[in-house]
Amino acid sequence: MKLVVLKGGDEAIPLRAAAGAAKRNAGAVAVSLPGQAWVLVNVTPAVAEQLGSDARLLQHTGLVDAPVRAVVLTDAQVDHVTGLLGLRDGPPIHLYATPAVFEELTHNLPVLPLLEHYCGVHWHVIPVAGECREASFRVDGLPGIEFTAVATEEPLPPHASHFGNPAVGDSIALAVRELAGGQRFFCAGNLAAAGAIAVDWMNEADCVLLGGSDNCGGAAARTATIAQFGQMGARRKLLMCRAGEDSTHDGGVLQGAAGRAAQQAELAREGIELALDRMEIVL
Repeated sequence: MKLVVLKGGDEAIPLRAAAGAAKRNAGAVAVSLPGQAWVLVNVTPAVAEQLGSDARLLQHTGLVDAPVRAVVLTDAQVDHVTGLLGLRDGPPIHLYATPAVFEELTHNLPVLPLLEHYCGVHWHVIPVAGECREASFRVDGLPGIEFTAVATEEPLPPHASHFGNPAVGDSIALAVRELAGGQRFFCAGNLAAAGAIAVDWMNEADCVLLGGSDNCGGAAARTATIAQFGQMGARRKLLMCRAGEDSTHDGGVLQGAAGRAAQQAELAREGIELALDRMEIVL
């Protein structure tokens, strides 16, 4: 199994670090097997642009010039879904999502009706809803991999139709297993919202990619998350922080290369890697 971290091009240096501003998980991950299709897990606007402009991604055959674009969405967060609009002039999109996410993207954030006028969208429902908190599925063109969606409890976006009243399927984590070799990859938004089932999956995975606001911010929540993540049993642990800046203990901010170096040093002490743009992981 091959994984490629996508964060929109070269690591950007923020123009400013607003006090108290939310840190967002601006990235995606692409998954494939040799000779099979690629699937994207979430698509930010920057990643959509990267797929159309970054020649360095051509080394991953079929990632840039895919005849069909497969996308799995973990939620309906604006940062995770609006990149679909940047793919509108490309090949048809096969979209895998829960009923709750399809509902949001049809009505409150109507990305899907708009795409129907361009590339077209083929819907594939992940049946995590109601009493069903876990479901396995396959992605067309990628027969050697099994995906399992696990319900999580991420904060709802402000545009959600039932904001303040979350439902099963509003957000999911993903377990990805190579059928032939048994290698296991797991990705989740954050530990606080993961739940016991997702944590069990993480402990058994060969590689875990964790991202989200509570992982990249400052203060005690960040420290506790890193410590808990570092104690997990996964063979390889990566954190999808915004790598352009890093809060220091005295409240200051390090930017650019200094910020990345500070993050990497902090995470390395816990056995965690910083997931950098275009990082390739082979399991």
